[in-house]
Amino acid sequence: MREAAAIRRASRQARVAMQALDQASAEELLQIHQDAAAEVRARIAAAADAGGLVQVAQLRNLLRQIEDVIDTLAQRRDELLASRLDDAARLGARPFTLQGVAAVGGGTAPLDSAMADQIATSAVNFVRSLREADGLVLSDRLWRLNRGAREAVTRVVEQAVVQGTSATQAAQQFILRGEQVPGDIAARVMRGRASELAQAAGDLLGDRNRGAFAQAERVMRTEINRAHGEAYMAAAVQTPGFAGFRYLLSPAHPAPDICDLLSTQNLHGLGPGVYPSREETPWPAHPNTLSFLVMVFADEITDQDRAGKETPLQALGRLTAEQRDGVLGKTKASYFDQGLLRTGMIRSPLRAVRGRVE
Repeated sequence: MREAAAIRRASRQARVAMQALDQASAEELLQIHQDAAAEVRARIAAAADAGGLVQVAQLRNLLRQIEDVIDTLAQRRDELLASRLDDAARLGARPFTLQGVAAVGGGTAPLDSAMADQIATSAVNFVRSLREADGLVLSDRLWRLNRGAREAVTRVVEQAVVQGTSATQAAQQFILRGEQVPGDIAARVMRGRASELAQAAGDLLGDRNRGAFAQAERVMRTEINRAHGEAYMAAAVQTPGFAGFRYLLSPAHPAPDICDLLSTQNLHGLGPGVYPSREETPWPAHPNTLSFLVMVFADEITDQDRAGKETPLQALGRLTAEQRDGVLGKTKASYFDQGLLRTGMIRSPLRAVRGRVE
């Protein structure tokens, strides 16, 4: 009993540490992207002529320099991810070690340090080798991030330089004839100026809410949380008294979604959101998830939990209308209200469901 209480406290402590790791990782990743954005802006400024324009003759060399900057960004990002995967996995196993429980007043633990290290290493290897439904492993996703950033920035630069040069020449003809430069041509001239171009290209890398950083942050958060969760679960199943995993929403859960159902349904008679094994636990439900798991001990399961075993559709019926809209989408939620939805339709694409009920 004392060991179980200590593991619960250590699990809470590890979750707090994991939230801090997630935030610190995002900030460090943002700095990496902003450093790259600043370097791209500097390279564009250096390539401009006295009139503030990047000439077509300079374009190939400039694009090569930008690609080098993005390659450096990718290397720094991948090094950060590798480090954070290790940190997250070790935090996942920590609540089941003497070091973890001792930090919260416990005296015994189910895992020694060697076992915990092995579990953490296995969790990281699992994350790196996991091939998801789209056929991609983590290295493929990182390669796609690199390609996407490179293509987005070079496309903006190339188009702005070529169109800006053409627009400048066209504007000069209007000026020589004493005519006003049309607005669309003037706008293309401005987009081709080094200052405007540098800002646009840099924002693609360094803007916090869009572009390359937002995509990289999504991968970072998804994978370090996966490493933490996999290590935690692997350690938990080796703990005496293990009965399952409880699926919990993060306090920062932004809006109702499938996690609201997964955290409340009692499919196994173990209590709301409790699943008996890793194989039965539907976590993570989606990329960028903030939801997490905690171990449930056998003595926590009550007669009420056992009597409350239900189906997913029954669990959906207990949610609010707003939650069902978030879980299903408004159209599928309307099918549920009409009694048309079946269990296999809950996570199916709307197009497939519509074809079966209409």
